[in-house]
Amino acid sequence: MSSDQKLRTLWKSPGFWLLVLVIFAIPLLADFNARLGYIRQMTAAAATLQEKIDQEKARHGALLSLRDYTQSNEFVEHWARQAGMARAGETVIKPSPLDSAPPITNTASVATSVPSDPRNEWAALFLGPR
Repeated sequence: MSSDQKLRTLWKSPGFWLLVLVIFAIPLLADFNARLGYIRQMTAAAATLQEKIDQEKARHGALLSLRDYTQSNEFVEHWARQAGMARAGETVIKPSPLDSAPPITNTASVATSVPSDPRNEWAALFLGPR
């Protein structure tokens, strides 16, 4: 067999073409695997960022409602009441702690009744004054 015939049989051989296909497929598969890993990583990062975006949107909504509340009359009234202010015609009663109360110095003794005979009490109750 001549080299020309060997070359023709090699080109017609399915094993040769399978070997060529495998040689070209291995780098393509390696590149595809690297890209697939990158896509998975980017998908996970996108999910994390979307979760953070949702949290910040909720926080933004809460801050907007807080801003609206601070611009309302209820907010002003709440803080004015906390500061001890009152509307016209109202009286502010603010309790103080027991420790800050002044000591009682001028005390008068209260007259206490001496227990008497129970028969006299019953007689006074039902018979009237004597």
